[in-house]
Amino acid sequence: MNKLEFKKVLENKNLVAKSTYSYIDELFTEEEKNNFLVAEINPEYMEGTKLCEHYNIDIKMGVNCLICECKRSQNKSYAALLVPTGYKYNMSSTIRKFTNSRMVSVALLDYVLEQTKMEYGSINPIGLPNDWKIFIDPKVLKVENIICGSGLQKSKLSFPSKYLLKLNNVQILENLAKE
Repeated sequence: MNKLEFKKVLENKNLVAKSTYSYIDELFTEEEKNNFLVAEINPEYMEGTKLCEHYNIDIKMGVNCLICECKRSQNKSYAALLVPTGYKYNMSSTIRKFTNSRMVSVALLDYVLEQTKMEYGSINPIGLPNDWKIFIDPKVLKVENIICGSGLQKSKLSFPSKYLLKLNNVQILENLAKE
């Protein structure tokens, strides 16, 4: 049994980043909004594997989100990569191909935090800038409900994985996650 006490985001908006809450409020139906849950955590355990171990959460439910910068000549774009907890990101070949980039690297942290209005270690795909792409490994969608960052280090968000498909600029990418 997992040790986290999840509550409705609608009744606990102080536990999610403002950008995340606004996006949930604008994009999802009333019924869907009620399926967004949030739980307080000790920030010491915010990293995916540590979170699952400490709070007795099935690792298959965990999702990590990494923001990368894609460059070609002077053009830059940004993308969120979603893979299950415990997997590595297959950034180079997979993302370069789908973004038509020469170089793909982890985006600068200060830039990401400023643009997302989220905290380090708790970036999530809900509430990202509208022009950022979101690439999801299909393994993420095989789990009914996922757990990811809330935008704040002090909590985690849980919601049906199928809701990811309602976000802007989403693309499912095979082989994004590698063991």
